[in-house]
Amino acid sequence: MVFELLDPRIRRVLEDKDIKEPTGAQSEAIPPVLAGENVLLVAPTGIGKTEAAILPLLHQLINTPGKGVRLLYITPLRALNRDMLKRLEEFGEALELRVAVRHGDTSQSERQRQSKFAPDILITTPETLQVMFTGKNLRAHLSNVRYVVVDEIHELANDERGAQLSIALERVVELAGEFQRVGLSATVGSHQEVANYLGGVGRKVRIIRAKVTKEMRIGVQCPEVVEQDKDLAGTLQSDPQLIACMRRAKELIEKHNSTLLFVNTRDTAEALAARYHIWDEKFNVGVHHGSLSKETRVEMEDDFKNERLKGLICTSSLELGIDIGSSDFAIQYNSPRQVSRLVQRMGRAGHKIGRRSEGAIIASTPDEVAESLVVTRMAMAERYEPLLVRQDPLTVLANQLVAMASAGPVPIEKAYAIVRRSYPFRELSRQKFETVLKQIAEIGLVFINGDEYKRSGRGRKYFYDNISMIPDERTYRIRDIGSRKIVGTLDESFVISFAEPFATFITRGRSWRIVEIMDDELLVEQVKEIGSIPSWVGEDIPVPFEVAQEVGRMRRGYDRAAYHGDASTYKTLDGYLDEQREKFPMPTDQRITLEVGKKLAILNMCFGSKVNETISKMLSVLLSARLGESVAVTTDPYRVIIDLPRDVAPSTIVDTLRSINASAVESLIRLVMKNSSHMRWRFVFVAKKFGAVERDADYRNVSFARLVEAYESSPLMQETIDKVLWEDFDVRRTVQV
Repeated sequence: MVFELLDPRIRRVLEDKDIKEPTGAQSEAIPPVLAGENVLLVAPTGIGKTEAAILPLLHQLINTPGKGVRLLYITPLRALNRDMLKRLEEFGEALELRVAVRHGDTSQSERQRQSKFAPDILITTPETLQVMFTGKNLRAHLSNVRYVVVDEIHELANDERGAQLSIALERVVELAGEFQRVGLSATVGSHQEVANYLGGVGRKVRIIRAKVTKEMRIGVQCPEVVEQDKDLAGTLQSDPQLIACMRRAKELIEKHNSTLLFVNTRDTAEALAARYHIWDEKFNVGVHHGSLSKETRVEMEDDFKNERLKGLICTSSLELGIDIGSSDFAIQYNSPRQVSRLVQRMGRAGHKIGRRSEGAIIASTPDEVAESLVVTRMAMAERYEPLLVRQDPLTVLANQLVAMASAGPVPIEKAYAIVRRSYPFRELSRQKFETVLKQIAEIGLVFINGDEYKRSGRGRKYFYDNISMIPDERTYRIRDIGSRKIVGTLDESFVISFAEPFATFITRGRSWRIVEIMDDELLVEQVKEIGSIPSWVGEDIPVPFEVAQEVGRMRRGYDRAAYHGDASTYKTLDGYLDEQREKFPMPTDQRITLEVGKKLAILNMCFGSKVNETISKMLSVLLSARLGESVAVTTDPYRVIIDLPRDVAPSTIVDTLRSINASAVESLIRLVMKNSSHMRWRFVFVAKKFGAVERDADYRNVSFARLVEAYESSPLMQETIDKVLWEDFDVRRTVQV
């Protein structure tokens, strides 16, 4: 048994915690981690992944003398940090190891204590690691690092936070020398890509895919509307079908001890919670998402953990491995869009070793039903979306060049070598590197002096303003006038377009009336009516090409035995498909159909969010040129809706679509983007991350035209176009179809 390889003191702690047998993941991972190998452990939620990494590293810590921070434990979320601290402190006390957490919420006194007396194990976030390079004492502590664990690594690998972290790890190598790397991931479709990201250039990483199928039972449900739903729909100002879904969710929540109800957006979470509170004040359900205050989130987590709440409506804020107690059921409201999300979310129910995950997807429309059936089938077959690491994100390069100079002048050759060791920048050309360095020098963030550069005063302010690579929109605090407590935050765009005294809106699942609008906060009071739902930035989850294609295949005919739905689910889907077949040709994975009405055309295409978005933007420009007037488009994963300036013959749209040459897709989409709305706020984001625009500059006062003119052929423009292509479009698949 692998536990016998561990120090007797660790085995005693395990016995005290009544852990007698290792899980499959622990049996496979402990020996190679003990042997000092770099390891990526891929395993489902709730089978002891954390212990698989931590136990052998604790063994090394107590058997090799050393001082300073020897183990860095990096997680993408503060809530995960809080959770890890609780779990590791038990081991720390028993093994005489100091464990501490450091992130944005850590008090000043605790930070000073850590600076003077370094813990053996430090739990932190990628952003806080950036700040640690700036302090002399903290840098000295980092020079002792021997082990780094990156938890929920798939959440970081393919975005700018992850690229920033990959360079930060290479900067730790500069201080401490090589160290052992362990990555923990619940759900990834591209193990080798994530392993490459973890290791960086030239380091071998062993991939361990734990052969433990934690049993999962998920079914899709689509409740039929009953008379009671129609009556309630009027009271709750909603659609009877949505009320039927809410009723079904309520029944399931009442049937179980503790249920997590996942939704895809913050506004859906608020809409459901508010309606439940008006429908039945005794129905104990809370709401949890990233725009609620930390106090509110912690309060909701504690109430749920201690079973004061029967249900908790949440977004991806509770998707990762936070221990929120004894949840025995998980509901997903409408399709989760992606397989990895469904597996993460359902894994939260029965988040204990050996417990089965049980859950349901409640779908409200035929599109949602079909998509939910497909995502569930793929989840059961462990077919996850491929994950790709973006190459050369230049905002991160600019950010890290300034960050590296925080401790004094940096030799340019050395900076280039450090950056090139990180996986996202493995192929960064010298010319691109120097163009970015010159750009930030022109902006005034650094001074280049021969073969080295150093940070300017403006660069210092820039660094502290841009520690995080997460896009930030200005937010307003919401303060309850009665208790004076902060309830949450609202995005500036919602406040500008909506907020005025006496207007009502929903947050924390309750309705609030605005009493007064201050410079950076709203004073509010609670009321009993349904208010407006705020919209928050960056919400929609794209539907992958593979999922949309299988939905298209289902429309040609499908075998119920391959899917997991109840009788009313199949009745809804089959009724919809039969009705469509009788009236129109059916759009499938192999057939595009066109519907034309008065000043409106709909192209039905099962290509998913990003491909449909790519096609729609090209169509919009080409049709506008052809008709001599602007043509607006909107998309979803299964259709492109075209708003026409006048009635147009179907052949015009078909000919325009056919005129798009596969080889010209990328150049055409780059041209289209120059004036698109995608471009505008992305360009402002990139300009902020390059330091060309102050972080707290008001979006309304930034002249987009003047910015573009100033940086037309600069790395800022190149990065904006590359970023939009990567995040919003799918050129490769568009060329394919």
